[in-house]
Amino acid sequence: MTFDEAHRCIKRGDLASLNRALDDGLDPNLANRFAWTLLMLVAMEGSTRIAEALFAKGAKINATNDFGDTALSLAAHAGHVKLARWLLSVGASTDCRPHGHDIATWIKMSSGLHQDKLAEVLALIGHKEHLH
Repeated sequence: MTFDEAHRCIKRGDLASLNRALDDGLDPNLANRFAWTLLMLVAMEGSTRIAEALFAKGAKINATNDFGDTALSLAAHAGHVKLARWLLSVGASTDCRPHGHDIATWIKMSSGLHQDKLAEVLALIGHKEHLH
């Protein structure tokens, strides 16, 4: 399975096909030319089940793409709280520099999340500052 085929499975939420590919030798750390990993794609979609499957096969939780994003920064940025919480529970680090910023600044600056969701995400990643 190619990166693009895996991406389509992830977007469809097709865990069965992805599991078959992983069982047949798909690299759980497969990445594109910008170092986006499959787990990062999952983080954008918010599927904890697919993230768990990739992690069980060896996906690196703290891999960084060419833009400084990690699966955690992307899940948090998208407001996928359940997935972000799971990533933290298996060792994801908040010490990353997405797009040249600390994770909290990047999320506040560019996520477009509703204030309530933004506050929830920032609290989850341990950011203490009050929102204005």
